Amino acid sequence: MSRPTIADVAREASVSKATVSRVLSGRAEYMRDATRQRVEQAIERLNYRPSSVARSLTSKRTHTAGILISDVGNPFYPEVIHGVEDSAFKDGYDVFLCNTNYDEKRGMAFVRSLIDKRVDGVLIMSSSMSDDWLAELARNNVPAVVLDWEVQDAKGNLSLLRVDYQKGVQEAVDHLIELGHRQFVHVSGPVELRTTHWRQEAFLNALEKHGIPTADVMMIEGNLRIEGGREAMKVITESGEGKTAVFSANDLMAMGILAEARALGIKVPTDMSVIGLDDIWLSTQTDPPLTTVALPRYEIGQTAMQLLFELLKNPREKEAEPLYAHVETGLTIRQSTGSVPG
Repeated sequence: MSRPTIADVAREASVSKATVSRVLSGRAEYMRDATRQRVEQAIERLNYRPSSVARSLTSKRTHTAGILISDVGNPFYPEVIHGVEDSAFKDGYDVFLCNTNYDEKRGMAFVRSLIDKRVDGVLIMSSSMSDDWLAELARNNVPAVVLDWEVQDAKGNLSLLRVDYQKGVQEAVDHLIELGHRQFVHVSGPVELRTTHWRQEAFLNALEKHGIPTADVMMIEGNLRIEGGREAMKVITESGEGKTAVFSANDLMAMGILAEARALGIKVPTDMSVIGLDDIWLSTQTDPPLTTVALPRYEIGQTAMQLLFELLKNPREKEAEPLYAHVETGLTIRQSTGSVPG
């Protein structure tokens, strides 16, 4: 059986297609109640659903958006996506999810695919991306919202959403200093990622406020995954430098640090304190539960989608400054931090 059309509804209700269209679009305020009810009953009897393609041709909108993320396996993202989808759903939008796997070429392929699908806008939440993605979207007049990316001379139908790492990281360092720690390790993300430098800068700035020489900090490059944390913990113990506190650039590496410490017989927090960043749900399930700098992930997703709606509602000129917004971080204290040994 073929899918019912607007013409079928018009015949069933004994009205014109234009009348059905007005009811479907919510423009029936001057229509007689009896006529409107007849159309609504016909729609229900036929189980008619308007074609999204037809609606997009009329409205010039597809009511779809794309979201690009770095790693679908990273527990950071589910709550972000949840915030995006909840906000999108309220406004009748569907969201296409694209996993770049930290690959810029793969990300560009997704950008072009989303343009071909005529999405109304794109959210870029991949920590590994290229300005070329934004240039491609701009060439095709597709508005974009970008999380944690510094765009030189940014202009046009664009919004930049930044995370304020300094507040939460400062609270983390203050906490460690109060516990007596003075010997620090920082396990960063890959050095080519801009977020790596922002998180590292926040940590070193926080130490400087306490008079801790940044040159004394052991710096280890990680990969933002659990195995990277395990490898970092091996480097720390092999160095024999007596470091007592580790700040990890994300929770997954911090979990690897905790696991390797346990394997090496190092007690956390008795022998060493560990702090992560993200506050993913799994950080409550580690042994011991992880002290971490919390990012409001649901709020990030929700805010990003609202920024996109603002760009769609009030498009910006090519030479206009982008919209800016930020979200704050804060420290969540659990059992992986304690007083300095001795």
